[in-house]
Order: sequence, then structure tokens, then C-alpha cells
Amino acid sequence: MSAVWTRVIPSLVALGVWMLWAPTVWAHSGAPYPVLLEEPAGPYVVSVLADPDVGTGTFLISIALPDGVAASADTEVWVWVRPEDGHAAEARYAAGWEGPPARGRFVARVPFDAEGVWDVRLTLDGPAGLGEAAFQVRVTPPGPGWVTSLVCMVPFLIIGALWVVGTLRPRSR
Repeated sequence: MSAVWTRVIPSLVALGVWMLWAPTVWAHSGAPYPVLLEEPAGPYVVSVLADPDVGTGTFLISIALPDGVAASADTEVWVWVRPEDGHAAEARYAAGWEGPPARGRFVARVPFDAEGVWDVRLTLDGPAGLGEAAFQVRVTPPGPGWVTSLVCMVPFLIIGALWVVGTLRPRSR
């Protein structure tokens, strides 16, 4: 075996093991997207980012007063969800405070059992009073499967193999 192969093969094996070992690569399904941006909800101004996947959906909720001051952590935030097709009754989930007081936000993790359009309603109860906001989200599958990821990697693997063959091939003079 040539000296180049003794360096290339261990490097490729290490890369392959690292790719299989990295669980965050397999868990990626995209960033949350905005569903509400600075919408009034009673005495509050609400912004919501959503990542509604079948299984567990996530809602990131920022609440402020009209003067721009963030709502306090003792504000109660509830997320109510109901499928538009009516296959399940409306359910309520608490949103918990997450992060430092100056930049914190509320996070709700909601179990979704089916794809489709879901009605979402936020209810707020805090020192400034009561508020409510409503919107819809489309619940989607939780991301591409491992087969899709593998198919997307094939062109890059082919280019890498061609590059390795090209660099190892002796040049004619």
C-alpha cells in the first residue's frame, strides 16, 4: 500500500465514525419560523416563533408591554391547540420561562399527533392584565429521514471519491 493510502484510509474512517456519532446532525429539522410578530394581545405585545412537528412542536413566545419592557417571569402563558379537522378536542399546555430576565422568553412544547392545520390560541395572565392571541400553524413531519440525508450526500461522496482517485493517480510526464 502506498504512503498516501495509509493516510487517506484512516482519515476517511475517522470522518465516517464522526458523522455517525454526531447525534445533532440527525436531529436537525430546521429553524422555527415566525407566526406572530409584535401583535397586540390585551395589554401585551406578542411575538411567536413556531416549529410545529408531528410528535413534539415547539413555540417560542416573547411577550412585552407596549413600552417595550419585557413581561415578567411570573406571567402565566398557556398554549391551546385544536386540530382544524376536529379529530381531537382542544388541549392546553403551559409555557415555561426560559433564559435570563432581560432577554428571556416563554417556551411551550406541544405534542401533535397528526399532520395538518391546527388552531393555536395563547392566553396570557400577568401583572398588566389578561391577553389573548390566535393563529394557525401547519403541522409537518419532523424532518427528512436518514435515507433522504444519504441520498443528498451521494453527489458529494462521488466528487470526493473522484478527487481522491485524481490525487492518487500517477501523472504521466
